[in-house]
Amino acid sequence: MAPQTDQLTVVECAEYDHIDVDPDLWVGDGHQTVFNSEIDNRDVLRASFQKGQLRLQATSYVGVIPINDRLVVRVKPRVPIGNLTRMVIDTGHSVMALSAFRDYSGRGTADDWAMRVYTDALIEYVDEVLDAGMIREYRDMTAEGHYPHGRINMTQTVQRHAARGIPNRASFSWFERTIDTPENRCIKAAMEIVHTHLKQQRDHPRKGDRTRLAKLSGLLMAFDAVPYDEYHLFLADPQVAGLNPLPDSRSYYRRVLDLSVLIVRGVGLALELDGDDVQLGSMLIDTNQLFESFVRVSLVRAAAARSWLASVLDGNTEGRVDFYDVPDELPHVRGSALEALATTDAGKAQPDIVVARPDGKALLIAEVKNTAHGQRSHTIDTLPERGEVEQAVTYALRYDLPFALLIHPWIRGKKGLVYVGRVRTIDVYDYRLDLSLDETMDASLEDMAEVVAYLARLEGSDAPISG
Repeated sequence: MAPQTDQLTVVECAEYDHIDVDPDLWVGDGHQTVFNSEIDNRDVLRASFQKGQLRLQATSYVGVIPINDRLVVRVKPRVPIGNLTRMVIDTGHSVMALSAFRDYSGRGTADDWAMRVYTDALIEYVDEVLDAGMIREYRDMTAEGHYPHGRINMTQTVQRHAARGIPNRASFSWFERTIDTPENRCIKAAMEIVHTHLKQQRDHPRKGDRTRLAKLSGLLMAFDAVPYDEYHLFLADPQVAGLNPLPDSRSYYRRVLDLSVLIVRGVGLALELDGDDVQLGSMLIDTNQLFESFVRVSLVRAAAARSWLASVLDGNTEGRVDFYDVPDELPHVRGSALEALATTDAGKAQPDIVVARPDGKALLIAEVKNTAHGQRSHTIDTLPERGEVEQAVTYALRYDLPFALLIHPWIRGKKGLVYVGRVRTIDVYDYRLDLSLDETMDASLEDMAEVVAYLARLEGSDAPISG
């Protein structure tokens, strides 16, 4: 279960993989189990026992999961994703925040989502700094006057005053403690930037922003004696930049300085597992919901950009229809009509995506599945899972369509549209969306939109039919 550092064991796995856990890592003194209460009743890991040994199975949540102070599990996506952060930002997908810390990389430009994460972390970190004590330094101050204090500089006093016949004036110096340090100027600049960001006018103000503004205003008062560095000269300081270590007694400044530097430089946040630019609370991401939302949002944007005469709907809400019909003439069995259960409960047909005309006529339904089809197969191209096909075909029949579309993340083999085959009268297609590289993601999404438009006959072409 490597790698292991001191008494902390870090285990890496992919979504839905299993890991076996040594009893020393989860059984404490008195044979009591030791688990992080934050993950109780959250479907981030599933536990079972095999031959007396604890076995944990990852779910669709990726990120760093602290089991306890001895064991941390790092779960990565099971399909290649080149820019997980972009998918979260584009969809507005919520993350599950934990208090345990992990390292992140800075990347790109700080957008509204990153600033929202930064704001909460900055407030927490500055609170910790004020509780533990601000960095102060002694500065050698000099002055001249009739009421000296500190140390009298005899040479300067004689040369500048006594020699000129001024016996009641002296030059003197003293040491003064100040919070005007590069570290504190960096933190204050970050708070000013975040404060300004929160005050910007928005069409839909976020819940909690007023509270955040109030907290920041209070924290800024503690830095009132720290001057504003307009040119951000503090960024050249080796301790601010992390080139020189902080004193051991002030090591708690490291997290807030790393975060403040990202904010001042306007650098965004990358959610991928590898990174060491800043330490923040662990954020877990449900990739199943994320992939479905990302596909739907991308198609909604494509529909607007291409001026489709149709809407891309969420079949779980606005695009759903009754699953069952109740015929006017009920079937008779052994001389009597059978009552239809669907009379009181017609059920719901809920494809993940429905493309429909303004009059409500469905032109296409798609089932979006974040499953690793064929991952362990010996062949390059494999069939989609049987249950997924059956669900999509059933929905196609219900929406009176001659074809059904599945959308999967690409893993290997052919990319783009794949023709699976025909189930009676329903042609089954599988689109394998390549998200493996950030630089090719836009092209992949464009191709997916073209395929959807083609299948739905939205751009003057006939839908493909099998031979």
